[in-house]
Amino acid sequence: MKITINKNQQRINFNTHVGTIITMAQQTAEQGREWFNYPIPRGLGFNGNDLVDEVENRTERSVYGVCRDGVIKFGIRS
Repeated sequence: MKITINKNQQRINFNTHVGTIITMAQQTAEQGREWFNYPIPRGLGFNGNDLVDEVENRTERSVYGVCRDGVIKFGIRS
């Protein structure tokens, strides 16, 4: 059986995760907190570091993250 990978779906999933993280960061900042955790997605064709890099780029480094123990810990710079 041949397994095919849909790169478009991978990109959609990636962008969905990035958007969710940015929304969570906005909500966290509104609540006055400085950090939150996000589980590292598995088996989707990208890793936690890819997510951290994209979130940092899209938020102009105001949100940063570190991958550790199966979760990404995101911090918010004020």
